[in-house]
Amino acid sequence: DWSDDPEHLLGHARKTGVISDDNFPEDFEGWAAELDEVKAIDCAAEFAPRHLTILHGGDDDVVPVFDSRMVADAHGAAELRVIHGAGHLLRYDPRAIAVLLGWVDRQRFSRTL
Repeated sequence: DWSDDPEHLLGHARKTGVISDDNFPEDFEGWAAELDEVKAIDCAAEFAPRHLTILHGGDDDVVPVFDSRMVADAHGAAELRVIHGAGHLLRYDPRAIAVLLGWVDRQRFSRTL
């Protein structure tokens, strides 16, 4: 979704403090073009063997659940959690947030970084 509106992504990243450098990106058009090249399935494979959890809304009408299964398979050991009854915007679903926070908490005790 973010690659469809890179200006919104940049504004959101600045608002949340993820990007604090006023000069980033130096080449906005180049940066925006790079967003289209990022593929979750490729990133998941490169991310392994580090821990990865994938949350997906069972009623997502934008991205099929099958896509998340493909990303999890590309990683090899990812934890896939489908939140039944949830849609595309999981950041607004308290069940998804609870699952994510639980996963993050469990990572404190993990030996694999």
